[in-house]
Amino acid sequence: MKISYWFPTALGEAHYPNAEKEHQRLLPHIEKIKGEKDESFNYYQVHKDKKFNNINKFVLTKVNEFSKQYKFGPMKVANSWFNDYKKYNVNTSHAHLGSIFTAVYYLVGYIEDTSLVIHSPTPPDMMNPSDTTSKDPLKNVNTLTAEDIIIKPSTGYVCIFRSFLSHEVPLKITDHRRISLAYTFIKDVP
Repeated sequence: MKISYWFPTALGEAHYPNAEKEHQRLLPHIEKIKGEKDESFNYYQVHKDKKFNNINKFVLTKVNEFSKQYKFGPMKVANSWFNDYKKYNVNTSHAHLGSIFTAVYYLVGYIEDTSLVIHSPTPPDMMNPSDTTSKDPLKNVNTLTAEDIIIKPSTGYVCIFRSFLSHEVPLKITDHRRISLAYTFIKDVP
C-alpha cells in the first residue's frame, strides 16, 4: 500500500488485484439493486451484501493498514453505499462527519472521466508563497502546498482519507460508466 502525504494529510491508495473479474461479476448485481431507479446516489448497505465480500474484505484490510499509521486501532464499517454516475451528474462538496475514515473503491472507472476532488483542510494561503498565477496555477505546488488532491478513477482503485475532509465529484461530462463504492469507518470497539 502506498501512502502519500498532502497538506500534510495522508491519503491511502491501493489497487485490487482481481478488479476486472469482480467488476464483470458485480455489474449485473448492481443493475438488479438499482431496478428502475436512475439515480446517481444509491443508499445500499454494500458492506452487508455477501456478493461484495471480496471487495469489502480488501477495503477493510487497507483501511486497517491505513489506521495503523495513525495508531487509531482496528476499524469497522459504519455505513456504505454506491454511486453510479451518469453524464451531467455531480456530487457537491461534502464531508462524512461522525466517522473517522472514508474509503472510495472504483468498481468501474476510467482515468479520463471526472475526478474525485479532495480539498485541503487548511485555508488558502493569502500570501501566495508559491508565486502561483492564473497562467501557471501549479507553479511550485507540491504535496505540502496543494489545495486539492485530484483522484482519477480507475477500476479497482481504492483511496482512503479522513472523513472530515471536504470532497466532491465535479460535473461529469463523459459517457463512460463510473461506479464507486463508498464506505465510512469508525473504531471497532469490543
